[in-house]
Amino acid sequence: MYVLGKYHIAMSPVEHKREGRINLRVDPDQVARLRAAAEANGESLTGFLLAAGAERAQAVLERTSRIALSATAFEQFIAALDAKPEPMPTLRRYASEPGPIPSR
Repeated sequence: MYVLGKYHIAMSPVEHKREGRINLRVDPDQVARLRAAAEANGESLTGFLLAAGAERAQAVLERTSRIALSATAFEQFIAALDAKPEPMPTLRRYASEPGPIPSR
C-alpha cells in the first residue's frame, strides 16, 4: 500500500509540497480496519493514516523532549549544580594535551 496525500487536519497556514512516499506492508485485516476507520471518520485512507501518524509522532516527540523528576531528585540536581566543582586531574590532563587534529 502506498500512502500519499493531504492531511485532513490543519497543520499550518502555509501549504507544503507533498513529495515523500511511504510504503507499508499490511495484512488484509489491517487494511480493512484502517479503511473502515477512515470511512467512519469521513476521511480518505491516506488522510486518516497521515493524521494519526502525525498526532502519534507529536506525542512521542513531546514525551521524549521532557525529563520528569521528583521534587527530591530536582533538589539534588540543583544542589549538584550549585556545588563547588570537584577536581578532575585526568580531564585537566587531557584538555592540556594536543589533540589528534592538526591545527592550521
